[in-house]
Amino acid sequence: MTALSPLEEFDLQRPTVEGGLALDEALLESICQGERRFGLIAWSSTDHALVMPRRHERLEGFPMARRALLDRGWPILFRSTGGTPVPQSPAVVNVALALRCRVGSSAAHLEWGYRRLGDPWCDWLASLGVQDADLGSAPGAYCDGRFNVRIAGRKLVGTAQRWRRVRGCKDMAMLAHGAMQVGETPEALVEVVNTFQAAIGDPQRFHAASHVALAQALPGLDLDSALPGLLERLAEAS
Repeated sequence: MTALSPLEEFDLQRPTVEGGLALDEALLESICQGERRFGLIAWSSTDHALVMPRRHERLEGFPMARRALLDRGWPILFRSTGGTPVPQSPAVVNVALALRCRVGSSAAHLEWGYRRLGDPWCDWLASLGVQDADLGSAPGAYCDGRFNVRIAGRKLVGTAQRWRRVRGCKDMAMLAHGAMQVGETPEALVEVVNTFQAAIGDPQRFHAASHVALAQALPGLDLDSALPGLLERLAEAS
């Protein structure tokens, strides 16, 4: 069992999107610098942004897309992980888990990292009464992956990982990140991503039916009271 450091809190932080991305980066850097072996933060932004890998900036239609999104109140920001654009807003709760690890040459550690984040998340949902939470892909969802946290096959949480070397040794620092839609409707957030897709001339469109918000699965849930249970499970998982 891994105990939380006295520096960690179970409170949900409320930064801007830019500030939240900086929190994730600072958490990973603290592991890389050997300042800690474990870290855990949860945040939900006070503003809105569409966050994507910087490679999208090279697309021919990117300047037009950026203007179109900004006119709708959705500035574009960049992240270090891959995938497709993801909306960040007060309707999304982000959890970042950072660990110091030793890994071999096999890519199996990637699956381990996703399960280290996703399995406790599914257990937490089950404890709240959700009977059909699992990990898997959700065809038609934006930024789809093999290790989404799903409810009845619909994407609730998108997951990503980053790995970096710990300074002065062969250990690795892992940051596993989950973004969970808790409010709004899937239609509202999918529309933002599809607006970007149309503006850059990409024919791919994403589907609201491939997503679900926590408020839809658990109407009336008091998230502030329930969220510490998720963080406790993530802190205690072997």
